[in-house]
Amino acid sequence: MRRELISRFLRPLRLVLPALAAPPPLVSVAQAQHGQPTYVVPEGMVQGGQFIHRFLPMKPNAPLRSDVWGVDAVKPRDTSNGVEDAKYSYWCTSVVKGPDGKYHNFVVRWLESSPKGHFEWPNSDVVQAIGDSPTGPYKVVQEIGKGHNVTAYQAKDGTWILYIIDGCYRGSSLDGPWIRGKLDFDARGRGNVDMTNCTFARRSDGSYLMVNRSGEVWISKDGNKEPYRRVSNHSAYPPVREARFEDPVVWKDDVQYNLIVNDWFGRAAYYLRSRDGQHWVWDQGLAYGPGIFRHEDGKVEDWHKIERPRVIQDERGRATHMLFAVIDDAKEVDKPNDNHSSKAIVVGVSPPRTVQVKRTGERFVVALEAEKGFNPAKDVDSKSLRFGAPSKVDFGKTGAPLSVKANGSRLIAEFSAADCGFEPSDQTAKLLASDSKGGLVFGYAPLPGEPPEYPLLSANGIIEAGAIQAGSRTLTVKVENFGLAKSSPTNVQLLVHAEAKEPGTFTASLSALDPYEASSVRFRVPANLVPSDSTPRVEITIGAETRDEALKVELPKLP
Repeated sequence: MRRELISRFLRPLRLVLPALAAPPPLVSVAQAQHGQPTYVVPEGMVQGGQFIHRFLPMKPNAPLRSDVWGVDAVKPRDTSNGVEDAKYSYWCTSVVKGPDGKYHNFVVRWLESSPKGHFEWPNSDVVQAIGDSPTGPYKVVQEIGKGHNVTAYQAKDGTWILYIIDGCYRGSSLDGPWIRGKLDFDARGRGNVDMTNCTFARRSDGSYLMVNRSGEVWISKDGNKEPYRRVSNHSAYPPVREARFEDPVVWKDDVQYNLIVNDWFGRAAYYLRSRDGQHWVWDQGLAYGPGIFRHEDGKVEDWHKIERPRVIQDERGRATHMLFAVIDDAKEVDKPNDNHSSKAIVVGVSPPRTVQVKRTGERFVVALEAEKGFNPAKDVDSKSLRFGAPSKVDFGKTGAPLSVKANGSRLIAEFSAADCGFEPSDQTAKLLASDSKGGLVFGYAPLPGEPPEYPLLSANGIIEAGAIQAGSRTLTVKVENFGLAKSSPTNVQLLVHAEAKEPGTFTASLSALDPYEASSVRFRVPANLVPSDSTPRVEITIGAETRDEALKVELPKLP
């Protein structure tokens, strides 16, 4: 079955997962580690329509070896890719390119001989390994301390942060010294959520956007001393039935935010995009799965579990490689001093190319720009060019170009606007093509008129309640702009649910807010909806938000 899934994941023109029968009853903990995914990739997706199509063949750093640990499905392999050895089991991995031009890989490990086998991971150590290339080989140079789920980034003030479960390490340089500490989190009146798998993306002003394990979005002004404050009301994750999500990875390039989340039970992952970091679009298809670790000769390393995704970014923020923690068999099978273990692995991905878009009347003029190692005028099969709404391009539902011409090394194409499939909600366009060798060429661009930055208005769930006076009381809601653009004046709506009464709806005006500015809006609510000793439920929406997008909280017992 695993081999069949690999071939389907890599099918060149269309990827369709078959309907799978329900799994047999679980009879062991080992079987509980995975099951069949419920998601079925829609029919008609074209090559390049799914994130999984971006994975490149693995170029070895050294001859492939078979005299190593692991089931036959992961051999032969390049043991100098990522981080692995026979003494330790490696897991979470995060790579940054340092000022020295080298790649610094922060990875966790534990002794393979540990009595608990893979489940020694809560006692793992964070180590630093250094290599000359993204894929390695890496040499471990120092042990930093206890920790798991490590993620490295540089805060606005230059401090290097190593996030781990329940804390972090801080260092003035990638060489340390590393000091154990904590990051602060402010849920802003929202409920408790799982903070064990956090991922971070640097914004254009040096602030940071974070996504936690359950998919909520948080913002910190500096990624270090300032708390991460929760700004979203709901998870960003896609509505995949019975998925058990963890291991998000978020990054920002020069066009948009990108987010991948892993369904550890279904062994499938999903890709989302956002222009503002608040409103996410799920691109259909798979982000990764079995079959992505493919060598140039077609040989596939079929790792049983593919978890803890992270990306290596170039100077423009584009993902050029993905990193994973992989294990050769079920985690429960990995025992001390046996033939099973885990490693950190790195695989290249095709980066998005630079696309410029203008609209002239009923036509879009699209320029595919050249860059080092890429000459669109020579490298691209112009007949394959397609452009439009990503949801249409990914399914081959946009038209061929009206004209294509070279302008130096650039390639310029014109498309009929009627053939591009844009909806009013679309903010981003996608270009898709093949190069002269059949390889993937793609890129995104903001649609004409889209701003470079957006406001991000978010209400605080801690609502101040005044005393009852003249038959009513005032409820005060604090609204903050966590975006990087000034907001426009708008309205805030408050829906109050009182026991055995019809809900009451109230509206207040909100003035324009600069980035990071806050304002309080006040609602005068009849006392019969918010009586003393009651705990009414309220919903808060801002501007055009729907009730599905509302912040929903229950007030503490009112005075």
